[in-house]
Amino acid sequence: MREVAGAAGVAVSTVSKALRNDPTLPETRCREIQALATRLGYRPHPLVATLMAQLHHHRRRNDPHSLAWIDLWPAVSGPVVAIPTEPILEGARERAGELGYRIEVYHPGRENLTPDRLARLLTDRGQWGVIIPPVPEAYMRFPLDLRGLAAVTIGTSLQEPVMHRVSPNHFQGCTLALQQLRTHGFRRMGLVLSPAMNKRTEGKWLGAFLAVQAESNAPERLAPLLAGPEDRPALATWLKREQPEVVLVAETFPWPSVRRGLTPGGKLPARAWLMLPPAASQLSAGGLDYRPEQLGRVAVEMVVAQIHRNERGRPLTPQTVLIDAIWQAPRQPRRIKDTG
Repeated sequence: MREVAGAAGVAVSTVSKALRNDPTLPETRCREIQALATRLGYRPHPLVATLMAQLHHHRRRNDPHSLAWIDLWPAVSGPVVAIPTEPILEGARERAGELGYRIEVYHPGRENLTPDRLARLLTDRGQWGVIIPPVPEAYMRFPLDLRGLAAVTIGTSLQEPVMHRVSPNHFQGCTLALQQLRTHGFRRMGLVLSPAMNKRTEGKWLGAFLAVQAESNAPERLAPLLAGPEDRPALATWLKREQPEVVLVAETFPWPSVRRGLTPGGKLPARAWLMLPPAASQLSAGGLDYRPEQLGRVAVEMVVAQIHRNERGRPLTPQTVLIDAIWQAPRQPRRIKDTG
């Protein structure tokens, strides 16, 4: 770093700040010094870097001791969420405590905090470790300046700014659900998602369903339905046309009222959850458990790792860690006679 400082005509401390994207330096100056360091062949020694991170942690007052949890819901979470956030936060708090941090929750949507004001507030308080859980549709693009921040988002709903993320493995989960349902004797399996939910999961549940259907026998291929819980006529029409034995859902649909739209004596299919709710109905054919507390724990580990590596700002190569689902079978799984 002394060689880089001499070539750039700055102090060694300035080079140190530039290499970790310190927000007290102008971004253009950081990029100039980083480019010069690259040309000169600068590489950090991993053990020395770890030691210095520990020393700085005790010497600098502005190192974070708490991580910011940015809840962008303007009120209590709405009906369209791919995974409940409460257990995610519980897992994050637990892991943060194990690593010597605490979680402080911010509600920009309820506290009238603009993205610029929020960024200044975080850096002023020395909280440059940020975790953003799933967001509502209105906040899928949230212009938060990531300079000086080590950030991770959870789920697939936040599209901007781009950052590292930890997410449920929706494609693996839907594939697993269909495999398990087939094991339990179901053959005609359907999928019902609202367009909003399909958008939040980037079409991964739908994509997995179509991929499995493409390899199924023709009589067992059902068209998926993209309709919201309020579209009862579309749901009733789809049930009569496709006649599924079981339906994969991620939202609570008004099934009793749908029954009135069926033909006399028509039966409602069994339901399996793409995202197991806290209190699934005993009529459920099973569901997927993405262990939301693990999402929170891994998010904390990812952001703390960035802090230890002095990595801040928008990543050049965003990384996603996928958490596989596990299958939760019902107490008395319903079996359908296999007619071949």
